[in-house]
Amino acid sequence: MRPRPLKLALTATTLLVLAFATAASAQEILFAGPRALGMAGAVTASVNDTHAMYYNPAALGFFNMRNEEGERFDCDNNDCGRKRWGLDLDLGAGYRIHNDFGSCLDTLTDIDYEALGEEGLQNDPQRLNELVQMAESLAGISDSRNAMTADANGGLGVRIGNFAVGVRGSLQGTGRVTELDTLNLGLTTGDLSGDIEAVSVEGFSSADYQFAVFSTEQQTILQDQGLSEEAVKKLDFLAQQEGIDAALLDETVDILAQVAEGSTSGTTLDDNETSVLLSGFGLLEIPVSYGYALNPHWSVGTTVKFMLGRVYGTRIIVFDDDAEDLLTELEDGYEESANFGVDLSLMGRYKYVQFALTGRNLNSPKFDGYNSTKELANGRTVKVDVPDVKLDPQVRAGVAFIPMPTLTLGVDMDLTKNETTFDGYDTQNISFGLEWHAFRTLALRAGAYKNIAESDIDWVYTAGIGLNLWAVRLDLAGAFSTEKEEFDGDDYPSEIRVAGQISVDF
Repeated sequence: MRPRPLKLALTATTLLVLAFATAASAQEILFAGPRALGMAGAVTASVNDTHAMYYNPAALGFFNMRNEEGERFDCDNNDCGRKRWGLDLDLGAGYRIHNDFGSCLDTLTDIDYEALGEEGLQNDPQRLNELVQMAESLAGISDSRNAMTADANGGLGVRIGNFAVGVRGSLQGTGRVTELDTLNLGLTTGDLSGDIEAVSVEGFSSADYQFAVFSTEQQTILQDQGLSEEAVKKLDFLAQQEGIDAALLDETVDILAQVAEGSTSGTTLDDNETSVLLSGFGLLEIPVSYGYALNPHWSVGTTVKFMLGRVYGTRIIVFDDDAEDLLTELEDGYEESANFGVDLSLMGRYKYVQFALTGRNLNSPKFDGYNSTKELANGRTVKVDVPDVKLDPQVRAGVAFIPMPTLTLGVDMDLTKNETTFDGYDTQNISFGLEWHAFRTLALRAGAYKNIAESDIDWVYTAGIGLNLWAVRLDLAGAFSTEKEEFDGDDYPSEIRVAGQISVDF
């Protein structure tokens, strides 16, 4: 019969961690280290280095643990008992482009809005085409689902026996449009309809042209703002040439109508104040971890960490900044505050199979938000308001199948939905990973993960490699989605991640 104290410890730890799985959401779990990234994050049940501080401190309880004869236990599937001390230094970074944010922003920043607003169309087909592109891009970028998120993290960890201590820093930032200025969209002209009619567009003939994009209702909306049927037909032709997204068509027509109205009232494009809100959260952690093996099969662990958080916020005008400048603007303002966090975990292992459960930030540490004013490029002062950041408990479960010390198959799943700096966007990953030590000096890793809380990005595929150079180990990993989004004029995967690490492992 299992001793009562052991049964009590396992039951209490499990119930305590699972109790927090009912939390509505938590802060996103970033990939810490290239082994985890290469295996798509499926390492909670097989972590074997200082990253146990992050993924599962209970694993530390099995380090430097042998039987009475000094031999490896049968259930020590990945030979953690040989580990006495080690040091890891890692860096990682990644981004996600949500929907059409990058392409919309690129279109807007490429338009010479000052010339378009102050000089009008000037019988230039390119300017008329830019007007249609601008209307669609403003409609698209203001969609609450469109944003870009980038993150970076790195850490230094040292372990000795069943203890580990380290330092880890992370930063995540998001850019999204929260204020669409539909008032200042006009062009400097006395007759916008006539200006559109005067532009010669190749392939367009008003006499025999039939509407292909605008509905009857949308045609009426534009004509009610003083545009002639010929002008509306020409806009319809260009909309067809541009391949306007049908989901954005109503908003695009509304913005074109605002351009027509603004051209009459004098509220011109060069005064447009459509702005991007940049919000971010940076965290510096100093964790101290300990794992205690209750017996060769079960271990519990905890991490207590000092946490220094920064909440960032700023605004920029879309038409005054290039897309690639977004995240650098986060350095302009932040609020800093300190707190502490508590993690708790358990790990069970039997021959070939291991189980794990980890709860992070169980005490829900909170950090002060950022509130300030900022002067925009046009001289206008706006308020920047980023709310407090509360790190709700995160709970993750994992299973590993280890038929031999050189081969690991892992499955992890987040039991909580995890918030990001993109307001309203959560992550909850399911991960599958593999690690094979093909030779004594070479480890190969692969995996895939999917965010089951959202649908904008499908499966993300990962790969990694580890080189054991005797006393020093070098690990590299990357991840990419097969879906592509446009950013800065080129096509990129919707999600990309990279990580690298140098280790000493004894």
